[in-house]
Amino acid sequence: MFFVDSHCHLVFSKFENVDVSCEKKYDVDSIIKRATDAQVKYLLAIGTELFDTETLQSISQRHPSIFRTVGIHPLEAKRHYDSYRISEITDIITKNCSCPETVGIGEIGLDYHYEKESEKQQKELFDLQMNIAQKCCLPVSIHSRDAWEDVIDILQNHKSTIGVIHCFSGEKDFAKRALDLGYYISFSGVITYKNATELRNSLSYIPLDRLLIETDSPFLSPIPFRGKINEPAFVVNTAKKIAELLNLPLEKIADISSKNFFTLFSKGKTRFF
Repeated sequence: MFFVDSHCHLVFSKFENVDVSCEKKYDVDSIIKRATDAQVKYLLAIGTELFDTETLQSISQRHPSIFRTVGIHPLEAKRHYDSYRISEITDIITKNCSCPETVGIGEIGLDYHYEKESEKQQKELFDLQMNIAQKCCLPVSIHSRDAWEDVIDILQNHKSTIGVIHCFSGEKDFAKRALDLGYYISFSGVITYKNATELRNSLSYIPLDRLLIETDSPFLSPIPFRGKINEPAFVVNTAKKIAELLNLPLEKIADISSKNFFTLFSKGKTRFF
């Protein structure tokens, strides 16, 4: 039995700024070691900006069990428009897609909760990256916050590309339309929270062959680690909660979610299978 964390952030200031007196070490090697000890065999390290592409590439090359994506998070849209020409963005992402460690494009999408004023730039960048995904035949990792109708509209314009709705928050209509387009649904540690009733109820309409699990570390630590820094090892706690809610053995959830990961991010198979 092993688990896959289908969405984690390993290049993040929240890790770098941990007090040195902290009992745990939050360097990449320590995080990966704890994940391996917890039977989390593979990780997908998510790109959120072009400034971190070389660092993520180096991590993936040092640790063959870590895959990576390349992409620009919607909250980074304005900064990238200020720093790059569109042709540069296209060239950098496309170049990184050819690396064997790069199995997808993401984290891309729309976020109107924090950045409604950059809606136009977000949409343009989202559409651009979906076009690159189609050209490079790679799946996408989708971020959606207070924007699911616009997200679905853009996904429908790129029906030959599929991916995963990361950190799904429980909206039934959103899930149905994403599933109809061939997308997978990923659950984070939020499903362990007492107030996540809608999200837990959503499990009943997510087909098992479209289910993924993630941490979104360093955010959203599951119970019993809520309030602490999240890390890939904790994806097991999310899997345990899902197994409990579905009345299935933990081994079944581990097996299903891992197989689903390699079905979607099939380029990763070439490294191990």
